[in-house]
Amino acid sequence: MASNPAAPVLSPPPLLPPRPGYWRPPPANVAFSESSFGRHGKLSAILEPVIEARQNRAKEQQQLLQQGWGAVEGRPEEDKRQGSPTSAAAGARNEKDATHATHVPTWKKYDKDGNGSTGAKQAPEIGSGGDWREEAKAATSYPVGGSLQRANKRRIGKHRDEKLPWRTGLSAHGVLLFNAISELEGAQSPEPLLDAADDTLSLHDLLCMIKTFGNDGRWQKALQVFTWMRKHEKLNPDEPTIASMLRILGREMQLTTAIEIFESLKGEGYGLNVYSYTSLISAYARSGRSQDALALFERMKEEGCRPNLVTYNVVIDIYGKRGRSWDKIQDLIVELRSQGFRPDRYSYNTMISACARESLCKEARGIFEEMKEAGCNPDKVTYNALLDVYGKAGWHKEASRVLQEMEKAGCPPNIVTYNELLAAYGKSGLHAEALALKQQMVSKGMEPDVFTYTSLLFGYSSAGQDRLAMDTYLEMCAGGCKPNLFTFNSLIDMFGKKKMFSEMLQIFDDLRDSGCAPDVVTWNSMLGAYGRNGMYEEVAMVFKNMKKAGCKPEKDTFNILIDAYGRCGSADQAVGIYHGMQRAGCRPDIATFNALLAAFAREGRWESTEELVMEMQKKGHEPNEVSYASMLHAYANGGQLVRLKKKVEEIYAFYNNTLDTVLLKTLVLVYSKCNLLDEAELAFAELQRNGYTPDLNAYNAMITVYGKRGRVDRATDLLDTLKLNGIAPDLVTYNVVMSMYGREGMYRKAEEVLREMQQAGTKPNMITYNTLIFAYTKHGRMEDAARIFLEMVDAGLKPNIFTYNTFVSSYANLGMYTEAMNVLKYMKRNGCKPEELTYRGLLDAYCKMGKVRQANQILQWIKDTDPAVDRAALKRISARVEAWGTNHTRS
Repeated sequence: MASNPAAPVLSPPPLLPPRPGYWRPPPANVAFSESSFGRHGKLSAILEPVIEARQNRAKEQQQLLQQGWGAVEGRPEEDKRQGSPTSAAAGARNEKDATHATHVPTWKKYDKDGNGSTGAKQAPEIGSGGDWREEAKAATSYPVGGSLQRANKRRIGKHRDEKLPWRTGLSAHGVLLFNAISELEGAQSPEPLLDAADDTLSLHDLLCMIKTFGNDGRWQKALQVFTWMRKHEKLNPDEPTIASMLRILGREMQLTTAIEIFESLKGEGYGLNVYSYTSLISAYARSGRSQDALALFERMKEEGCRPNLVTYNVVIDIYGKRGRSWDKIQDLIVELRSQGFRPDRYSYNTMISACARESLCKEARGIFEEMKEAGCNPDKVTYNALLDVYGKAGWHKEASRVLQEMEKAGCPPNIVTYNELLAAYGKSGLHAEALALKQQMVSKGMEPDVFTYTSLLFGYSSAGQDRLAMDTYLEMCAGGCKPNLFTFNSLIDMFGKKKMFSEMLQIFDDLRDSGCAPDVVTWNSMLGAYGRNGMYEEVAMVFKNMKKAGCKPEKDTFNILIDAYGRCGSADQAVGIYHGMQRAGCRPDIATFNALLAAFAREGRWESTEELVMEMQKKGHEPNEVSYASMLHAYANGGQLVRLKKKVEEIYAFYNNTLDTVLLKTLVLVYSKCNLLDEAELAFAELQRNGYTPDLNAYNAMITVYGKRGRVDRATDLLDTLKLNGIAPDLVTYNVVMSMYGREGMYRKAEEVLREMQQAGTKPNMITYNTLIFAYTKHGRMEDAARIFLEMVDAGLKPNIFTYNTFVSSYANLGMYTEAMNVLKYMKRNGCKPEELTYRGLLDAYCKMGKVRQANQILQWIKDTDPAVDRAALKRISARVEAWGTNHTRS
């Protein structure tokens, strides 16, 4: 191949597009044949221009050095160390700039003492065509002096430009081979190309090739090269190559493949080092298998492989993300020090971050002070991690002090800092302070980004401030700041929790219109919203759409589905989901078992709860407070008072007579449900005595049991206490109080409660109106009952079977048979099918008044006009009428 007379001094990267006067090697697909990869022949011809250009470049630089000039950037010895054919534009701002940028060294004149000053002299130009060189210079920002040397020493894959082929350390042979393998399509094997190049390959080239494919997200090609190496004895993967391959597979969530490689290499006698173990530990952690990661950590020590500081840092991070592992983290710090290591900045930052999950503010501050005493200066990551701890705990004052301390330490806060502080204010409900901080940030020249707005929005949504959250959302959209997936997910979760399903679906539509794809969090939020409200059909619809969208359910999804079906009263379907998740390869966790226990408990299936507890223990999960709470509810709902009291004794013994708030509140609820007033009062008193504040559910339970026992004074006192403690009554509270007044014949007081709840902004539901209607009809106040009925219909609520049964039986018992029959006909016309209780209430009233003949006439009318009536039910009703007739005849 003849050289171009105008060939440049520096060879450009082979993958750049051709430009006028700009030489590039011919495409790889025309150069590679089996004979091309010999030591001589065609390959030499292809490489000749490249070699010539490199030699010319070396000569030019040598001449400049002899004249006293030294390269500030891109010195020959640095390029040699990197092994790259040329230096690329490390500072290119985006992919387009990086494609067109190349290295233009600046030269410095050195005196005899080695002191240099930058002159205007530059290395000879590259090529002679177009203005692309100026664009490359403008897009490139280079460090001065030795800083580039430090940058060039970075490991491959540690910053963005390293993934570009001309920055990977590949030799000229390696670049050509890399290009050829890159152009292979699909599952096409690179083995023929690698076999042909066998004599020219080095372990270094193969390692760089694997790293480059991995950094580019093409792990399959990296694995193909690695697999080929294992088949060739002289090019068997060494320890750095093995560790790199495992790290790539872990990053790409290919855990199964990583495990297979690790175990097979050990079986073949490879001496895997600490980097291989650490890479697989990280892979386990990325895949959410923290228990397996920790088991491998212990195994590596047993097998004589000493962990290094990076290993300890990874394990500390695993414990931090698991939560409730602070003691384990402290033990690890003691262990790594005993091995001669000192925690570095990453160790300290990881420990501080671990405190955020459990809101360990004092511990985080202690680590921060220890870090400074150890001479390890905090950086922005440190301060931001500390802010995150305080923010999640709602310690806004401490978070503000961290910001001031950060500025005094000469570490100017960045936008992440402000976003963390915004989150702290939002967590504490300090919305005005959050807005003021946002303005302060803007005044310092920082434009709010998507995380700023989302931090504000998340604070509003967590506080249930849906109007402020939507205003923030509209402001960010109007300002050209595109919401991200977390923004949409926060709004969807907020509207779902507030039962604002139309708004939730509107945000979901916005999400799809924005180009974002719903992730598993999105679908889980929607499933949870519908599931918590027993909306069976909607749950099924969302799950169907989730699968249709190609979103693979994960463990949380299955847990939400089990909980949703349980709340819908479909425990058997919840069991089906439980078995399905195991078939899908998801291992149940404690949350899975607790959701299934709750499903059984709602249906009073106490036998099933006992069986499930034994199963979960066999799978290595011990019941926790939530598990025991579900068992107690199962006994209560199943009417098993003896078993309930026995289980309570066992729980007290297990926890050394000191129960936490979950179990004490559960005792209040189940004793109230079983109408055990004395036991409920003791549990409620113990809850307060142990320093726990009763929540609304506990108050509602106590008001209920007092109401059932006719203790109106105690119930009303408790209602006043609830309000004094700043707890707003909810719909359940009002309904319970109304029911109590209704039972005691205080129907006017019951209606006063209705008006109070309406004034407080609580919307009455069907139970509310039925409770008041029942209270009035029970005492013969049919006109008042009819008035409430009309109000209910005007409110958009459709009367249900309980409503109609109340009117039919009440009219009939008052001898108002015409009105009773009119209600019966009205309910049938409006799509409410009468049931056995409806007919029985009407006919019993006739029979009680001695009108057995009329009862038989109505019975015949039912048979003639309601062919859908249950035959067994009709037979039972006929038997009752016949029994009444027999008794009436005898008397």
